[in-house]
Amino acid sequence: MARKLLGIEEVIAMLETVGVPAVHVHAFQQQAELILGKKPQQSVDNVTVSSGHGQRSQRGFVELTINTTSTQMHIAKAREIGLMLLEAAEAATSDEIFVKLLERIGIADQQRVGMILLDLRELRQGTRGISYPS
Repeated sequence: MARKLLGIEEVIAMLETVGVPAVHVHAFQQQAELILGKKPQQSVDNVTVSSGHGQRSQRGFVELTINTTSTQMHIAKAREIGLMLLEAAEAATSDEIFVKLLERIGIADQQRVGMILLDLRELRQGTRGISYPS
């Protein structure tokens, strides 16, 4: 099963939702930012996509490789992932434009911007978390 990853803003929103005192939320945010600031970052992902045909299955497949991790999938799953990538790219573009607009109108507090983006995500996809295709 794939791991679900959350951004700091999402975790903070969850902590606030369950009533964690603001002093603890702030301490968590500082610690998380400190840790993430020290985490080594890979500047470039090597991504390759290729097609193939299985000798045993006698079916076509798509192989996706990101850095050193490869996976093979059915053609339908590859099309589904392709659509999810396009939709996510559009949403990310929308988020970027929206944040710039917020900055122009004077909303620059990153925690507030993060909460507004969570609301936007919920309006756009019906959930604050990961939206899975049906």
